[in-house]
Amino acid sequence: MTKLIRKAALVVAFLAFGGAWTGVVITYFSTDSIVAFTIAVTIAALATEVLVWALAIIGGWTLFANRQRLWNRITGQQGEV
Repeated sequence: MTKLIRKAALVVAFLAFGGAWTGVVITYFSTDSIVAFTIAVTIAALATEVLVWALAIIGGWTLFANRQRLWNRITGQQGEV
């Protein structure tokens, strides 16, 4: 049962993330209002933050604790960790 709850939480987080950033793109192309665009980007940033924390909590703290090493590996940078 706990695996089902974890998967459901991740699906909800990814859907919120994808929906929020889709809303940013739609807002960008459909309106000239900087206020609406700023609100859409703020909501998308919060949804991204929720996704990061959900992945950290569900995926385990070791991945979250080693995020700098992971980021360096993704970007190909050499860094002290």
